[in-house]
Amino acid sequence: MNLPRLSQRVQDLFWAPRAIARQPLRVSSFTYAFWIGLAFGGYFILRYSGQWAEIDSVAFSGITSNLQLYGSFSQEINPKNYPHGYAFPVWMASLSYLTGLPVGELMRWYTPMVGNLFLAMFGFCAYRRWLGSDRLGLLAASVLFLVPEMVFTVSRGNHEKITVSLTLLASLALLKSFLEIQARNWKLFASWLTVYYLVSFTLSSLNVLFGSSFIVASTLTVIVAWVFLRFRPTQWGIIRRPLERLTLRIATSWLLVLIVMWYIYPSAGDNFNLLKTAVEKLGTLFLSFTPESNPYAQDADPWASVLGYRLISSFRWILFAVSFLTWILLLAPTIFRNSKAPLTRVFLLALYGAFGFQLAVAIPVDLIGLEAGSNLQVRMYVYFVLFAAPVFVLGVTRLVGPRTRLIVAVVMAGFGFLSVLKATLDPHISNLWMQYTRTELQAIRTWAQYEENSLLYLGRITRLNDAWYMNYGLGLPGGNNLTINPDNPEAPHALFSSTQEANNSAWRFRLPLLLLDNRVYDNGDAQIYHRLPRTPFQR
Repeated sequence: MNLPRLSQRVQDLFWAPRAIARQPLRVSSFTYAFWIGLAFGGYFILRYSGQWAEIDSVAFSGITSNLQLYGSFSQEINPKNYPHGYAFPVWMASLSYLTGLPVGELMRWYTPMVGNLFLAMFGFCAYRRWLGSDRLGLLAASVLFLVPEMVFTVSRGNHEKITVSLTLLASLALLKSFLEIQARNWKLFASWLTVYYLVSFTLSSLNVLFGSSFIVASTLTVIVAWVFLRFRPTQWGIIRRPLERLTLRIATSWLLVLIVMWYIYPSAGDNFNLLKTAVEKLGTLFLSFTPESNPYAQDADPWASVLGYRLISSFRWILFAVSFLTWILLLAPTIFRNSKAPLTRVFLLALYGAFGFQLAVAIPVDLIGLEAGSNLQVRMYVYFVLFAAPVFVLGVTRLVGPRTRLIVAVVMAGFGFLSVLKATLDPHISNLWMQYTRTELQAIRTWAQYEENSLLYLGRITRLNDAWYMNYGLGLPGGNNLTINPDNPEAPHALFSSTQEANNSAWRFRLPLLLLDNRVYDNGDAQIYHRLPRTPFQR
């Protein structure tokens, strides 16, 4: 199929009239979306029987445990607060009090299911309105789960399992408020507008930086639209009223963000200093053309096979390429024929471009080495995918005929399987394991009970360190601590297990000479060794 014909077919789908304002919900489609979320969430939990841990989950487990300990998120009372928002630790602490379950157990066994179900259901409800079809909405929601970074984000124990889904809900509420005011359904308009502001407030409370990504995208859309009207005043009468309404809603959304930062949670006001530092460092980066750090460099390859990694990660590039091509094919005709394009589709293209711009900005921000995180590009890609998925579906739908639907279904199932493999860091493809065993935790717990002010070496990666703190949050008793530095002379004890031995082999790490030391603990799978004194000053 030649490019002009493809462009025309995609445009026909884009401008196809659809009565999306009053289209009834098909319960069967919603049920399919529910089962998709249930399947991915269930696999993430059951792959390691709930025995998994990773660094962000560890951090929020400790933050939530401190909130329960101090009973306040005030900086004066509780110095170990999350600086970018308070809602997620409060939510996790409330669930812990309500269910009587420890925070770590909630994160490992229950919240991955919540995150995947929210993504599937909110995604389907939002996309069926953006695309005007239950079938297209279900397909777009399914595409989200083919991106391993998305599955990992909504499954692990941080605020993004809620932030991502609420971003979809914010887009749905904003879209519905426009549709209802056009239909002059004032009660429904007021209801959806209230939902939008409540969601915007909640997003800011979860995380001021990532929770504001939708507001930032909408702001960029408004700015570009006003500039466009300056050069094409003939279009003023068509989009003036919707643009004025959108401008007002975005302005009030920023007001909610400022209320959270200045009055409700002043700790989040430090993000202004972070923004100032980012601007200064970006200026230095572009003047010197030399990055302060390379966050994408690895001392050792965390993947078992480079070719396997490229295959597993291939769908994110397919999604980006197809959605970007579709966006290009639709953008120019929409600008010059926007009187024929539905307002919902025009706004969808605008949000795609705005989130794409934020993704592009994340790359130099990573290179300046901010403390806020060196993986901003990966994290912003997740939010970009939220609006790349429906644009991707617009492009793919016209390429798929009745004879190729079965092939597409098989390919999607294959990418879905690869997605959960990468999202769970499966040992068959990844060296950076996040699973652990109960016997390893038992060994650490026993050691901590009989030692005081001592140090235990756990291996060269943070796997067991993360496992302990995700389960127990506040650390070890008796002033004891854990280390992953093999050359630390202050660590008199070292833990070794069959899982650790297998992981060391995957990394090709040199095994420690433990046979020369005293074995002081053994539960059949995990052992603890006491290092023999090497000098007269060691004990």
